[in-house]
Formats: sequence, C-alpha cells, structure tokens
Amino acid sequence: MWTLESALLGLALLSAQTAPASATPGPHPTAIHPRHAHSHSGTGFNDHVHMFKREILTAPSQLRDTYDFVIAGGGLAGLVIASRLSEDAGTTVLVLEAGGAGDDVKDGVNAPAGAYYSSIVDTDYDWKHFTVPQEKLNNRVIPWPRGKILGGSTAMNAMYVVRPSTEELDAWQEIIAPQGDTSAAAQWGWNNMYNYMKKAENFTGPNANLLSVMDVQFDASTHGSGGPMQVSYPDVMINIVANWTQSLNAAGVPTLNAPNGGSTLGGFISPSSINPANWTRSYSKSAYIDSLPPRDNLHILPSTTVTRLLWGAEKDRNGNFYATGVEWVPSSATDTTGRSSVKVRREVILAGGALGSPKVLMHSGVGPKDMLERAGVTVQLDLPGVGQNLQDHMTAGVVWETPLETAGDIHDSGSDFARSAEFLSCINDAVAFVNISTLFGGNPVPELQKQIADFLPEAATTLVPSTSPEVIEGYKDIYNTIVEKFWEKTAHIEMLMSIISPGVVSIQSALQHPFSKGHLYINSTNPLDPVIIDPQYYSHFADQIIMRQGLKLVRNVGLAFGETLGAEIWPGPRVQTDQDWENWLIYDSAGTQYHPTGSCAMMPRNKGGVVDAKLGVYGLGELLTILFFSPCFLYPFALASAFLVV
Repeated sequence: MWTLESALLGLALLSAQTAPASATPGPHPTAIHPRHAHSHSGTGFNDHVHMFKREILTAPSQLRDTYDFVIAGGGLAGLVIASRLSEDAGTTVLVLEAGGAGDDVKDGVNAPAGAYYSSIVDTDYDWKHFTVPQEKLNNRVIPWPRGKILGGSTAMNAMYVVRPSTEELDAWQEIIAPQGDTSAAAQWGWNNMYNYMKKAENFTGPNANLLSVMDVQFDASTHGSGGPMQVSYPDVMINIVANWTQSLNAAGVPTLNAPNGGSTLGGFISPSSINPANWTRSYSKSAYIDSLPPRDNLHILPSTTVTRLLWGAEKDRNGNFYATGVEWVPSSATDTTGRSSVKVRREVILAGGALGSPKVLMHSGVGPKDMLERAGVTVQLDLPGVGQNLQDHMTAGVVWETPLETAGDIHDSGSDFARSAEFLSCINDAVAFVNISTLFGGNPVPELQKQIADFLPEAATTLVPSTSPEVIEGYKDIYNTIVEKFWEKTAHIEMLMSIISPGVVSIQSALQHPFSKGHLYINSTNPLDPVIIDPQYYSHFADQIIMRQGLKLVRNVGLAFGETLGAEIWPGPRVQTDQDWENWLIYDSAGTQYHPTGSCAMMPRNKGGVVDAKLGVYGLGELLTILFFSPCFLYPFALASAFLVV
C-alpha cells in the first residue's frame, strides 16, 4: 500500500516541452513509415482505455461532504497522486479540476502530432495567461499557455522525455539540506530520483528502420519497464532528422550516446511520451487514471475552480495553521457568490502548477504580507517566498526554407497516410544541450563568469522583486549555484529542430539557467481574477549574451546541413553582429518555452523557501503542497531540460 510520502517520491520524470505549432516552424525530407515494424495491437486513437464514468463526477451534488484527501488541480501531479492514494480502498480522494474532462477534444489530445495540428492552446482548455509588458523586451506581452483540462499541460505539451543532469539534482539536494533534515533532502538528489524516474516508465526502443537510418542513440539500462508512463519513439520520422547529429558534430556539438542517464550535454534524438501500442500520447490522465479499475473511493470533479483554503479556528499542536477544507466555485462562475466547500480529514494537496498553487495560497492569506495587504486579503501567514523566484526558459529560433518534404507538407497533403495514427505519431524529437565552452567556440570564458559573479551584489539589490531579506538570500544561493556549479558542467542552451511546418525547418535556442528572476502576485480579493505574471525577462545582462551565443551556434548548425536547407528566412542576412542578434531578441523574437518554475521553491525558509523537503508548506499543518509542473516549480532554479514528475 502506498503511503502519501512514498506516493510523492514515486513521481518519476517525463518531459514537458509545451510547443504550439505556431511557436516552432519545422522541416524535412521524405518520411520513413514502417507501419508494421512493431507488432502492437491497435492503431486507432479510440483504442485507448476510457476512464470509468463512476470516477468522473458530472455534478457537484455527487460530492461527499468530507474526503480524506482533497487535491486542488487535476493536472500532472494531481492525477498521479490521486491514482496512488486511491490504491488504498479505505482512503477517500477528491480531485477538483478547473478545466473540463476534455472528451470533445480527446482525438486531438491523444494524437501526438495534435500538439501542433489540433492544439488546445488558445481554446477553452487553455488558461490563456499573459505576462505584464516586459521592459527588456520592448514592452512586449508574452503569452503563457497552460493546460486547463484533466491532465493539465501534459495534455498539450510536446512530449520530449529528457531528464535533468546529475549535477542539477544534486545541487538541489545541497540547497535543501541546510534545513537540518539531510535524510529528507537526499531523497531529491540524483541517485534516489533516478530510480523513481525508471520506475515510472515503460520504455520501448525504436523500430529497426529508425534505428538504422536515424542514428538514434539510447542506453536501455537507463530506462525502466512496467511503469504506467509509456516512453518510446514515433513510428514515423522525416529523413532530414538523420542529419541532425552529424550536423551538430560539424558545428562542434558532440553526440550524446546515452541520453537520460545523468548527462545532458550533446545532441540526440529524444524519446517521447508515446504509447507504441496505438501511437497515442501517454500523459497523466491516460497513464494514471484511464487505466484504473473502478474505484468508488476516487472522485474527480472537472470544471470546478478552487478559490481558497479554509482554516481551522485554532492552530495545531505544533503551532501551525491547518486547512480544514477548500472553497470552490463552478468554473463557469463570474464571481464567488455561489461558492461551496468540501471538508478534508487528513490533508489538502495543492497541485495547481507554477501559477495556480501560489495563487490559491495567496488568496488564502499565505504569502508576502505587504503584497497581501495591498490586495486587500487578510493575512493568515506571512510567507515571503510565495510567488517569488519565478523563472522561465526563454527561446528564439532560426528558420530556413527547405527543398525537401517536411512533416508539415505531408500533413497539409490531406492524404490517407497524413491522417493515419502512424504519421500522427511524428513529432519533433531532435535536441541538443550545450555548455558555455561550446557556445563560445571551446572557450569557457572565465572573464564572463567573473563578470557575472562580481555583479551579484548589485543584482541582489536591484533585480530581486522583493525586499524580504530571506528571498534575497535565496536569490544569492541560486545565483552562486549557477555561476560556480553549472557554468561548465551543465547545459546553458537547448537546441531543438522543428519539422512540423510546410516548406521550412527551424532550430530553436532556449536559455536553460536564467539569471533573471521575476515574481507573480495578486492585486485583488477576487480569486477569479488572473494572477499577475512578471518574469522580468532579460533583467540580468547575462541572459541575453548566452541566448545570443546560442543563436549563433544554431546558425552554424544550419549551415552544416548543406543543401538540405535553403535560404535563411528568419532572422535572415540583416542580423550579423552581436548587437544585431541582441536587438532582434529584444524587439522581434525572444519568448517563452513554456516552462515556468520556482514560484514556491523547496528551500530553507530563511532563504525564501515555501516548501520543505517533505513537501510541507512552512507554518502550515495538514497541507501538503505538491507543486510539480513543467519543470516542477518546487525547484529553486530552472533545469537544463524541462521535465514532468509523474
């Protein structure tokens, strides 16, 4: 039987690249489509197991008054934890999800390539968040799509399965350890997490044709079998992908022969969260809920927005406030006059993602005191780190014409093959992660490293959007970790090749360890008002320099493709100098890779932390905050790979 803590540690890693088709144009020659290379049964998208209706409630009247566990959020973490906890038939579990069940869009969600061709981005299944105007991006407003559906953003992401490096997870463990509980901190280091990563997955290698033609590198020993998450490769790839690693090599980027084993540096063809039995998306809903036997003790109520936590009249025996339940309204509501509540016997679990969970905390009176008072919210607990330390992967891409057939060309043909499950498993999967030396032509640029290190006192004074001494100390710790431990050993830029648009190929450059930190906050007492998002993109000078170098490397990789690629059409020949690149990023191109993190960091409380190593919120009892999202935003720093913990 799963205890709550073991269930949480059983969340292993899956990728989280959310990539709407409009964000990443793409390219490639003729498709390899060995339709019978696997002997799996079933090819249609309706062959997957459907959720038992008894678990999905259709009306609030079906709710019980009280549950042992109430989970706020039915996305990645929420559904995984619900599945695990409800294995105990004597435990009652309720999931409240703001989005709908998604039955009307299931075909587009289940088809892997639906992430591009029938995306739920900018539909009613998207929260449609936006940042405030970004001063360092010419006051541009950046959209931040987030999944508002059972499965959350795992129902809309691009399905790369890319794990973080040993150095990153071990650095996180070190940051947690000063809390005094080294045993709890050790659970989040590489050695322990690696075991759970493998435990969660069921890996299937590429078919023989792809293995021989596409230069797919993998080490089966780094993967698991028998887990709920399906990890495999598409049935179809486009021939140009075969040129990926050799073109990278020509530009100075080595091939990574054993991805997902603790090192991220190099280029490779990434596995994806695809079920090879029927070529469908494997995500939190399909893996952890759809496959369940009937369970009377698990209730899931979609289209229900959690507005705030309800508190006990007195503190618990440890002097902490504790939650007695949650307040909610139908997601169709325009105000909170029709609010209802449900009681909890044991624990409330916040699983609302990097934006939703801190928002619920703040509307419940937990967060920076000064911000709560300005918003008119009664302060329950002054916890300065809530909403602080917000980070995101920034990205921009170079686009070329190509004379060769791309996946987008095949899709637009409307042929029978273009509509087949096999072809619709074809998604972007060519990636590379590069360190500072590679970005600067083999030079680790110690002078830039020193310049960044020397800038810390000024950065801590002028760039942290908080006056809290605790938050500022945490900023310094994270800053030093990036400068001292990540500089040469981990990736600072991710490159991704896109093949999903007709007639063109693009390669993105994405910043992996931003020095710029922002925050999110509320400015009213209405929990239905959107949260205010300010990532403070490019507030630190180093981020622009590193992204510039990444794009220069991307251009060199494109040149190494030779005649496979035609004219560069974006940004084109007008961008040549370092200043040209930086201006182009500011005015035209830099945006989000859809990976917010850090807003409820697992760090010591005296360093601006919100959550301890046992996933409890400081100062609160009977409230377990699970903030796992893309990448899980318990992390105090962004990782050089975006992944989901499942």
